[in-house]
Amino acid sequence: MKRNLFLIFWTVGILSPMAWLVRASPITYRLFNTLFSPQWMHIFMHTLLFAVLAALLMQNLTGRLAARRAVPVVLALVLCFAILQESIQLFSEQRVLHGDTFFDIGVDMFGGVLGLLAALAFRKIVATRQRQTLVLTK
Repeated sequence: MKRNLFLIFWTVGILSPMAWLVRASPITYRLFNTLFSPQWMHIFMHTLLFAVLAALLMQNLTGRLAARRAVPVVLALVLCFAILQESIQLFSEQRVLHGDTFFDIGVDMFGGVLGLLAALAFRKIVATRQRQTLVLTK
């Protein structure tokens, strides 16, 4: 359970409608809008959030599944979380479904793929170093 705690907190953080949570204070709401209203920042944050999510999922699932089998599961979970997050935003902000929603899901998936590739590269580096260490000790 402790191993999954960061993944749980990260997922709850992603699914929480932050703009809705900061509305209680006009100062925090203004600060939030100033920081996150530029399109590049919006894209960067979605990419970062879902890259970390995918890396955490890959880290968690590869203990249970082979990396080859974990990849499609991670991508499916990232897609599910992206759709769920956008759905929560639609309902909490009382918006209608439009092109920006699908753009956000695409950016989320891009971030998920980047996180997945980073996790796979990290695993490969670690495996290579372990093999090198075994060769040196023999």
